[in-house]
Amino acid sequence: MSTLHKFTGEVRRFSRVNWWVYLIYLLLLVIIFSIREENVLNVFVVTSLHFVADIFIMMMLNAYAQKEYKQGTYYQITSMLIFLSVKIYTGLTGGGWQYILADPIYILAAIKHYRVDIKHSDIGIINTVSMSLLSVILGAAIIGSFKIPILEYLPRCIQAAGIFLFAIGLATIGRERLRYQLSVFALTCMVVGSGWELTIELEKGQVAGLTVSYLLLPLTVLVFYVKTWSRVMAVEGGQ
Repeated sequence: MSTLHKFTGEVRRFSRVNWWVYLIYLLLLVIIFSIREENVLNVFVVTSLHFVADIFIMMMLNAYAQKEYKQGTYYQITSMLIFLSVKIYTGLTGGGWQYILADPIYILAAIKHYRVDIKHSDIGIINTVSMSLLSVILGAAIIGSFKIPILEYLPRCIQAAGIFLFAIGLATIGRERLRYQLSVFALTCMVVGSGWELTIELEKGQVAGLTVSYLLLPLTVLVFYVKTWSRVMAVEGGQ
């Protein structure tokens, strides 16, 4: 089955299951248009690209659940590159650099999956503990260097925590229960932090596309994780 065929199939499945997210998305676009008309195109383009990357994440999860590890790794790398491009654009245009802080961990996780699933050789140093320590170091370095007042930027800090935790989950191989627990908590942080940040941006009249994306799309992935929990646990138990 070709990648394009899998992609369109995943979009159809996503739309069938998550039809409600389109209604919320359209409502948000209308609200943003009413507040600041010229902001709508930017939000639409960024959220559309984020949606494409999110579909590749869904394809990755399905591939891993079906033990198609090589294909799943390719999907992970593709989604990572799209996400990285959108994050850089958002940082340059709107200052939302919290979205890119954890990318070193995402890149290391992708490298680990490539080595394990395609080259069949693990990189032991890239693991749950080391990536957690790296997350703390990166977060502390950024907060210390720029003297970021945490309470003032609490919504973004919650977002960043979720993004870091999801990256740590991706670097967790061979411990599916822990990976899913990390991912569920991470996605919850993304949704809560993004929802909070969105209300602030709406009041200011300048909404970043990634704020909308990190509210809606992680919510759908969170639902997906919950629905696939039993299947993944069954696969782990059968190994």
